[in-house]
Amino acid sequence: MIILFEEYHYEISQLEPILSERYYLPLADGFRCKINYVGYYFDASRQAQPVMILPKVFLDDSGKVFGNFDPTDFLDLTANAHTRNALKVENKLGFLYEMNTWLFLSIKKFNERNVSNRISETSDLAQVISNIGQQAISELEIMRSLIRFNQEHQQLFTFIKKTNSSQNHKTDWAKTISRKTAYFQNGSPHYLDTLNKQKTVHYDEELIMLFMSVLESFNQKYFLKIPINSLYKTLSTTEFKSFINNGTRTLKRIKYKYFNDKLLKLWQLLYVFCERNEKIKAQKSFKEVLLVRDFNIVFEDIVDALLAEPNLPKQLKEQNDGKKIDHIYPYQDLLTEQDFIYHIADSKYYGANAKLSKHDQAKQYTYAKNVIQYNIDWLNVDKNTGNIKYRDELTEGYNVTPNFFISAFVNDNLDFREDGLKFKENFKGNNHFTNRLFDRDTLILRAYNINFLYVLSAYIQNSNSQKETFKKHTRKQFRTELVQYLNEKFEFRKIIVASDIEQFVEQNFKKLQGKIYRPSGWENELLLAVEKGTSVFEDFENCKIESYYLSV
Repeated sequence: MIILFEEYHYEISQLEPILSERYYLPLADGFRCKINYVGYYFDASRQAQPVMILPKVFLDDSGKVFGNFDPTDFLDLTANAHTRNALKVENKLGFLYEMNTWLFLSIKKFNERNVSNRISETSDLAQVISNIGQQAISELEIMRSLIRFNQEHQQLFTFIKKTNSSQNHKTDWAKTISRKTAYFQNGSPHYLDTLNKQKTVHYDEELIMLFMSVLESFNQKYFLKIPINSLYKTLSTTEFKSFINNGTRTLKRIKYKYFNDKLLKLWQLLYVFCERNEKIKAQKSFKEVLLVRDFNIVFEDIVDALLAEPNLPKQLKEQNDGKKIDHIYPYQDLLTEQDFIYHIADSKYYGANAKLSKHDQAKQYTYAKNVIQYNIDWLNVDKNTGNIKYRDELTEGYNVTPNFFISAFVNDNLDFREDGLKFKENFKGNNHFTNRLFDRDTLILRAYNINFLYVLSAYIQNSNSQKETFKKHTRKQFRTELVQYLNEKFEFRKIIVASDIEQFVEQNFKKLQGKIYRPSGWENELLLAVEKGTSVFEDFENCKIESYYLSV
């Protein structure tokens, strides 16, 4: 397999034998180029190996990948024994296959979710370039299915072998009596030589042997470590080559020799594998392409599918001024447990260490302002906003709007089981007045990194329950981090008013404007917030003041 990396500067001579020139862009120096695509490419007329172009998030600040490798080390892993051996030591070869498969499936899924982006290969305006039809299956997908079958059916393979072996040792008394001579002792016949119940051919074992041989070929071709059941022999190199050349014919010969449904499924998988190989051999121009230009559109769809809420009013996401929010969803607000508010996010496919521009920040603040105004418009015409609360009528205080960026990173150990969510950057708040957390114009904006492999693996899952688990967990993580930030920056107090709360607010309005807010369900209580290091007002009459800490 050949591994390339998006936006890395290759020499043109390095890519000419591998990739069609339409997929890389020459640089100003005339001898280097970069690739603006991510995905899968196979062209039998150029090389016998599939090409995978990985996203730029794998490149660190020094242009290295996986810690200390140069991207050019992956131009041909088959020929580059040094890199291959180093990757074995670091146990990354298996990951490369898995990563490539995930990436392929994610682009294919994006294509299915965004049908309008599936444009013919000949169009230069295509975001997604694909000649792989809905029913076509690439080598990566066939491999994935065969490897999964091996993982799920080890007990079946062992059972078949033991059952067949045990039958070989059972005496066939009918054949023994008819064909062998007995001697008699004390009136009873005895046979010195018995015949066993032995099948001439175990076709189920033959199928499994072919399967194990295909898996072993994957191990050799892609440097994987797929476990091969030791009870079965595999074909020699010469025998396997002969099988590949006539695979469909061999499989047709044994198709109806067994009746196990699971083995029938295995037969079908092997047939698709062999049929594809024979097709490539017969058509020198055979080509498979599934590439996406500007992978940020896929990353945005990945995050949106896993984090956002799909069935919201259209104007929330596609705003009246022409701006479009990447991700928005209703979730528990940052102050209490009973109210909800819209959480707004923008995914940035910049890499973990990239800096966000002032333009990005200004646009994100505008997103939040538009969402606030949308909800206030509903309040002003007495429309029901449910449990979404943006403004408190008594205090005229505004709820805190969660607003953040999400960037991708790849951790050093290539773990995909943990979200790796961590704070990246805090931006200067957008405000009209200082020290007024509950003012309409006070907007907070944060940036976070999330593990690219974590979201990618979740995106391709077919299980809705797994996605829902991801959504609940990730939403909670974002809220928790934002709440912790507010607790660190502000001091909160609960003001318990002894008598008339409306009178209390009116008497102290000028002093408390923008600093107080009354959440739903609070009758004679107010929430007070001031920045740490500033004065906390505790000299009010007819009230009791308690410390308050936002709960995660």
